[in-house]
Amino acid sequence: MEEVLPKKTTNKGGLRTIPFIISNEIFEKVATFGLHANMILYLTERYHMTAATGTVVLYFWNAISNFLPIFGAVLSDSCLGRFRVIALGSVVSLVVSTPHINPTPLMD
Repeated sequence: MEEVLPKKTTNKGGLRTIPFIISNEIFEKVATFGLHANMILYLTERYHMTAATGTVVLYFWNAISNFLPIFGAVLSDSCLGRFRVIALGSVVSLVVSTPHINPTPLMD
């Protein structure tokens, strides 16, 4: 006779996570649209770009930021693992942003 294994009951995933995923996507889109409106003004006034050039820059930035999670998912699933990819991304983000933390000089 075969032994009957007890069914594994977990409370992870499923329909419980859908509201969190949807709310995360909503807040991310709101932040992106707000950033685009401010960034086009910043690019045209501070960097003296034309509106068309600033739009192209924002288009490429948006395209790259939408496709990089796919690269991270493939890297995570096939090579490094979820937590190593998160740690590596955090360290890279910190190292890249650290030189830009210096304060702007005060006007005399």
